[in-house]
Amino acid sequence: MMDNSLTAGSSGFVHLHVHTEYSLLDGAAKIDKLFDTVKKKGMTAVAITDHGVMYGVYQFLKKANKSGVKPIVGCEFYTSRDIKVKAFSSDGDENQNHLLLIAKNIKGYENLVKLNTIAFVEGFYYKPKIDLSVLEKHTDGLICLSACLAGAIPQKLLNGDYDGALDYAKRLKSMFADGDFYIELQDHGIADQRRINPLLVKIAREIGVKTVATNDAHYLEKEDAEMHDVLLCVQTGRTLSDENRMRFETKEFYVKSPEEMSELFAWCKETVSSTVEIAEKCEFIELKKADLMPYYVPENGEAPHEFLRSLTYGRLESRYEQPTKEIYERIEYELNTIIHMGFAEYYLIVWDFIDYSKRKGIPVGPGRGSGVGSIVAYIIGITDVDPLKYDLLFERFLNSERVSSPDFDIDFCYERRGEVIEYVIEKYGKDKVSQIVTFGTMAAKAAIKDVGRVYGVPYADVERLTKLIPFGKHSLAELVGLPASNLHDGHAEDDAESKIILELKQLYDEDREAKRIIDMAIKIEGMPRNTSMHAAGVVICREPVGDRIPLAKNGDDTTTQYNMTEIEELGLLKMDFLGLRTLTDIKKALDYILEDNGVSIDFSKMPFDDKSVYELISSGETDAVFQLESAGMKKFMKQLRPERFEDIIAGIALFRPGPMDYIPAYILGKKNYEAVKYEHPKLEPILSV
Repeated sequence: MMDNSLTAGSSGFVHLHVHTEYSLLDGAAKIDKLFDTVKKKGMTAVAITDHGVMYGVYQFLKKANKSGVKPIVGCEFYTSRDIKVKAFSSDGDENQNHLLLIAKNIKGYENLVKLNTIAFVEGFYYKPKIDLSVLEKHTDGLICLSACLAGAIPQKLLNGDYDGALDYAKRLKSMFADGDFYIELQDHGIADQRRINPLLVKIAREIGVKTVATNDAHYLEKEDAEMHDVLLCVQTGRTLSDENRMRFETKEFYVKSPEEMSELFAWCKETVSSTVEIAEKCEFIELKKADLMPYYVPENGEAPHEFLRSLTYGRLESRYEQPTKEIYERIEYELNTIIHMGFAEYYLIVWDFIDYSKRKGIPVGPGRGSGVGSIVAYIIGITDVDPLKYDLLFERFLNSERVSSPDFDIDFCYERRGEVIEYVIEKYGKDKVSQIVTFGTMAAKAAIKDVGRVYGVPYADVERLTKLIPFGKHSLAELVGLPASNLHDGHAEDDAESKIILELKQLYDEDREAKRIIDMAIKIEGMPRNTSMHAAGVVICREPVGDRIPLAKNGDDTTTQYNMTEIEELGLLKMDFLGLRTLTDIKKALDYILEDNGVSIDFSKMPFDDKSVYELISSGETDAVFQLESAGMKKFMKQLRPERFEDIIAGIALFRPGPMDYIPAYILGKKNYEAVKYEHPKLEPILSV
């Protein structure tokens, strides 16, 4: 853990206004490279202040912890006169302004989270916004900077309203602790900045606050200005040749060195030293995992662990007519582990919404993944796969040495999945349940297409490049940098791919336009392009989610701003409510059969030894059969010719990258058991099924 006493050191300047790649398609100061850049230029602290969002904060803090650079958490908020008014006024004042807020400590971070959530959930109108009446309720632990030219104070000065700017500054000063409001100065060689900077200094002196210099960094190095220009064109759908496009006036919006900033503000040295003062005020913020598992309160008044035990034994004979000693021992082992590790409520939460679904006739999958290894889950109805029948291990799902939380993946009817989520919201509270954000990133082909369009390159030329990019194996930088000797390994399929990569490398080396496109695409590849809602993830929290992590709007839906991995690391319960069309199709088919023929089919009571089913699968006629419908899987099933359910299980396990190499050997072993060779005799009872 980083020492809280770490300060800006002797560098004399700290960047407090930085837009990372999470200022989507605008910021380009990549978090992965930001800390190295700051260290290289002699600074030991840096801030993150993305536009209206905190998407990158958790990643920023984790990266900082490994870098030795002190992280400062902030956000450049959008402000309006009144967040309740969903419109812009004709005069444009105080409706689209900026304001920079920085967290001094964990309380300040919590207020940033609350303000960010309010900005999206209550104040969203084109942008997430707050107003001063909202802000003044959440200023504890925060430092305020008056922002760039888009701030309310600079805007009033540009409009000739000095008195209005002065009054606004006085109001902001009154809202924050003594010494925690600063007038922000910037100089990117823009005439308007140089015109109002003396007036900003005058206001600061008149109301008794300090000035602070920032550089509104949107990229890391000066030569990245073109890359940033390309991003803006991607964002706005314009080309570089468009004279009327949105653009920055100069190429000065980069992470400048302390020497550059000191020279720029030599006329007002206080502004530079103020950055160090602010950095020293800020504590290192460490986001720790908390116990935020929602409470489950059994209706019969029992404690959750008692209720789970009662539920398990109460439903035991519905699964096993004559429970054996082995079953009782497995139950006790699992219950003791579940209860000891504090996951009794987790089991009950999952059981509750699955039980609700089944009572309401909402199709639920039988279970998938390591969760089906739990006999307790099977008995109480979370899963419908007997783990003893298939020798499944409970420890793959939950054991005392496991660091991460267990995770049941549950399939629901695609059309009725929303009903289950609504039930969860009603049970635990709207403010304690949220969907989860996911980020669309610029993959290699998409990056080339975007850059080609921005540069105005003919579509056919861009397509020629994208067709030479293999799916997913390498980044663009790796593809054009791979030595030719690395591109052959003796496999015909790989050799065919290698020829394509060699063609790409040749084009990159010999065609100036292709090189220009690829070089720029390399710079933007992997950057987040947009946000969307995770297809399955839902977070349930003991406390209001927006008090713990920042929330955002995705259309009409509210999502987290941190991704599913990050929210799990912070202790929030993440559930996967998977929508599966196959379940919907099966339900409709059963309904039609009942309606047309009066026959009710219950799959749970059907045996798994119907030869005609395996003959059908072996024929390859498996359209719309879950996990067996792809062309590759059909071909595999025709070769494998499964005769029992275990053959299908093995086939699905094999049909993925890596294990696929062993498919021919597996088929040979199935047809000729004598051909099977074990690495050690102890493996035979495990692998011979």
